[in-house]
Amino acid sequence: MATTATPKIVSKALYLEFVADPTMDSDKVRSLMGWWGEKGVRQVIIFPQYQDDTGKIFEPAVMVRVVSPHSPKAQWDRYYLEDRGRLKPAEPTDPDSYHKDYVDYKTYSKAEWDELTDRERHDSRMRSLDLILRSQILDTRYEGSGDERVEFTEQGWVVREGKPFSVEVTDQDLIEVHKDWKTPQAVIRRINKVRGTLDKFPEKLA
Repeated sequence: MATTATPKIVSKALYLEFVADPTMDSDKVRSLMGWWGEKGVRQVIIFPQYQDDTGKIFEPAVMVRVVSPHSPKAQWDRYYLEDRGRLKPAEPTDPDSYHKDYVDYKTYSKAEWDELTDRERHDSRMRSLDLILRSQILDTRYEGSGDERVEFTEQGWVVREGKPFSVEVTDQDLIEVHKDWKTPQAVIRRINKVRGTLDKFPEKLA
C-alpha cells in the first residue's frame, strides 16, 4: 500500500499585510488607490528558493491579493521569478526622453545567466523582488486638467503596524506553489494563526 511522506519544514515564507497609509487624507487615498485603498487589505507572501529531492531548483515566488468587503475571498495572483527573475542592473534613461522618469531593465539570456556568479544571480533576484514589491505598493494619481494635468506616483500602501512576519513552510507547501500551482492552505492557516496573536491586527481582514 502506498504511503504519503510526512511534510518536512524546509524554510520560511515572509508575510506582509498592507493597508492604506493612515497619515494620508481620505480624498488622496481615493484618488491614489481607488476603492481598494479605503477598506481593502493587500496581502503579500514571499516564498523562498526551493530545491526538491531530485536536485531541481525553483526560484522564489510571490503571491499577492487584495481583500475587501466587495471581494472577501479574492483569488491570489502569482509571480514566479523563473519568469521574471533575471533582471540586469538598471540602465540610465536618456534625460531628454519622454520616458526619462522611468527605469529601463533588461533581462539576462539563459547563456548570460549561466555565466553569472552566485552573487550576481542573487543580486538579480533581489532586483526582481524589489520591482514586484514596488508594483504592489505604488499607485498613480493625477492633478489638474488639460495641458496642466500632472501625474504623480506615490506609495499609498504601508505594512500594517510596521510588522511583517514569517511562517514556516514545508516541502509540501512549496510543491503546491511551484509544481501544482495551488494556494498552500496550510501556509494560510499558519499566517492566520500568527495574525491572531498580534495586537492591533483585526480578526477580519476587511
